[in-house]
Amino acid sequence: MIAMRPVHLDSSRLIREAHKAQAVRPINLVGRETTGVTAAVRSALPVIRKLRLAKVTWSAIAAAISEQGLVRSDGSPLTASRLTAIVSQVERQRQRREESAAARRRRPDVAPLATHDSTLSVSPSTAAKQSPNTASAGAEEELRRTALAELHALLRKE
Repeated sequence: MIAMRPVHLDSSRLIREAHKAQAVRPINLVGRETTGVTAAVRSALPVIRKLRLAKVTWSAIAAAISEQGLVRSDGSPLTASRLTAIVSQVERQRQRREESAAARRRRPDVAPLATHDSTLSVSPSTAAKQSPNTASAGAEEELRRTALAELHALLRKE
């Protein structure tokens, strides 16, 4: 006769043993950003494109990125071939996202994003507090400075 196994699991024991098994499991780094170079390249891609349009070589761009402290996972400087591979990867990811979004918009079972025909306006009490051009110019300048600071933080040598 075959012995019956318990049908009920002890949930607290399951949690304990799952955490224990996870702790001894090797970390799988495949598909994960490990050094931050990909994130930095993704955020600096418009600048990299401008440099390429100005005929700056991939090697020079890679050296400039390495000078700012972004290196490969083994600590070696970023090479031109690795930089072009990262740029290609980022561009493929962007293209796949756009294709997925387009396919989603074509699906009949998915509701389209809501569009508003009305325009927004500022209430009279708020409009009186702002001068027409200086408030928006100041906000735009602050946004540009914040974005630049974030880019510098990504590219800063640690």
